[in-house]
Amino acid sequence: MLEQILEQILAQVIPNLQLITAALIFVVAALELIHIGQTSRINRKLSRAGRWLQRYLNTVLSESTQEPEQEEEEIPLSARIREEDAQLEVAEVPRSTQEEQMRVSLERKKLRKDEELLDSVLQEIFD
Repeated sequence: MLEQILEQILAQVIPNLQLITAALIFVVAALELIHIGQTSRINRKLSRAGRWLQRYLNTVLSESTQEPEQEEEEIPLSARIREEDAQLEVAEVPRSTQEEQMRVSLERKKLRKDEELLDSVLQEIFD
């Protein structure tokens, strides 16, 4: 009885063996393409996260290395102001207070934007 069932199955499979093989190869190829796509997407995200992390570390490390220099350069405020005034006079670039305020505002916006981007990248990395 079991032998007859196996013979019937083999009788139906053997003529369709090429079709079954072709279907299996197609499924394997499709799964491989999906795998390649997923791997590529993950690699792009990791690469982007790595670049942002590198920017973040560069920013943090450059700030930490600049802090000691700033502490060493503790020049009295009046001397620093005189020096800056002399540089401005030499350069002859008069700056209005409105221009300075705009520059400061733009710098703050840029810093805020960079911080938000870094936060989102770090959140993506650790999620």
